Amino acid sequence: MPNLFPTVPKTLSLFAEPAKTVVRVIDTETAGQRFEEDAVLEIGSVDLDIATGQIFNPMQTLVDPEGVVINPHARRVHQISDDMLFGAPRFAEAVAPFAGAAFYAAQRAEFDRPRLRLTGRWLCTHKLALRAFPDVRAHGLQSLVKYVPLDLTEVRPQFEGLHPHRALYDALCTAVLLRSIAEALMPRCQDVADFLDRAEQVSNQPALLAKLRFGKHKGVPLRDVPPDYLEWLIREPGMDADAVYAAKHHLAQAVVRGARADRTGTAG
Repeated sequence: MPNLFPTVPKTLSLFAEPAKTVVRVIDTETAGQRFEEDAVLEIGSVDLDIATGQIFNPMQTLVDPEGVVINPHARRVHQISDDMLFGAPRFAEAVAPFAGAAFYAAQRAEFDRPRLRLTGRWLCTHKLALRAFPDVRAHGLQSLVKYVPLDLTEVRPQFEGLHPHRALYDALCTAVLLRSIAEALMPRCQDVADFLDRAEQVSNQPALLAKLRFGKHKGVPLRDVPPDYLEWLIREPGMDADAVYAAKHHLAQAVVRGARADRTGTAG
């Protein structure tokens, strides 16, 4: 994966403070409304020490939606009932125990981060998984569990009474995912701090898609999409930012491959 997470050597400072290596892996379930009208219904998290791989400190809480109506589709997905929410703390009280981490990670950080409003550095495991496991069939959380595959043996005892799309369940799966991502990408990094810096940078960029999600080449790996189609995609107004970013990347890599082939041909 040299072009997806390239090795970047750097000189370590003799006076650097010890790196913070613990990431709070977090997930939220919501009422399923538009962002401005949405409400958090549940928060779950575990801490992952990137340096050791240890997963610990599970936390979970239901949250009072304070009158926000729960979308029927969202309720079918997470199965959180009104009876379960009766007597739950309001958001400000519920989120307080989750604050204070240096790093947070979520499978779709652009969803969880604005809803939780927790101060810290954020990682997106979806965008990182696209770099670490580009050839996996799909990059949703449960697809990654199935197709990487992820070994959930260590965290499975904590699943009791839960199911996918409950906050703690998904946080536990995401922690195992992040640990697997670190195992795949860390050899390309100088140290844990370098990995976290670069993982944060990737998380703040558009997603480097592995396949197109629309159009006549839907489902085709982007490296196999004809260059003229990628060039059209980039020029098209209002195009999906992730698709444009990925198209530019793959066009640039095609130029690199062509230059390398030319050099090889000349040398021969």
